[in-house]
Amino acid sequence: MWTIRTMGAIALLLAGSTWLWTTPAFAGQKVATGGALWWLAGLLSLVTIVGFCVATVAVFARQPWWEAMTLASAAVGLIALVPYGIAAARGGESTGAWVWNAVVHVLILAGIAALLLVPVLERWVDHHVMGR
Repeated sequence: MWTIRTMGAIALLLAGSTWLWTTPAFAGQKVATGGALWWLAGLLSLVTIVGFCVATVAVFARQPWWEAMTLASAAVGLIALVPYGIAAARGGESTGAWVWNAVVHVLILAGIAALLLVPVLERWVDHHVMGR
């Protein structure tokens, strides 16, 4: 059954999966993807993806800590954008590509933060997603 909780969990999972875009595997063909910054960006992106996956499972299990996990994953994702941006710029990725990618992720994080940190929106999420 399609409920707001189901749609929210799917949106959470999809938002987390976009951090694949900040890994060396998604860099342009002529971009140098070796080095510590790409490794760090990949690691932090993977932690972000796993965190969003765990938060999604917690939503379905109606665990009260799903919001904290989501916000922690979002924070790690924001941190991941720093080495990603530096590595992409140094590696030869076109400025438009990596900046666009970073902007999209910042907007995703801003939406998540608004839904979970603005009291009125957080109450709506809690009521409709968690059924309280």
